[in-house]
Amino acid sequence: MATFTGYIVDIGEAKIRVAPSPEAEPFDGIVFHLEEGLEHEPPLAIGQHVRVEHDEKMTRSLPPQATAHRIDVL
Repeated sequence: MATFTGYIVDIGEAKIRVAPSPEAEPFDGIVFHLEEGLEHEPPLAIGQHVRVEHDEKMTRSLPPQATAHRIDVL
């Protein structure tokens, strides 16, 4: 497992984009697909500082994509 720490800059259906800074460009950061059944308290929101645990398998797309297994709000 690997981790990525940053800010949530976009939230979609079953995915989030996390970037190193809140003022991210559209292709900055990593898009994380949320595992089915991954629930989070408090609910995830844009601007939150988070640490995402994911497998190291990422796509080569821009931005890269991976599957989140755990998300911690910092």
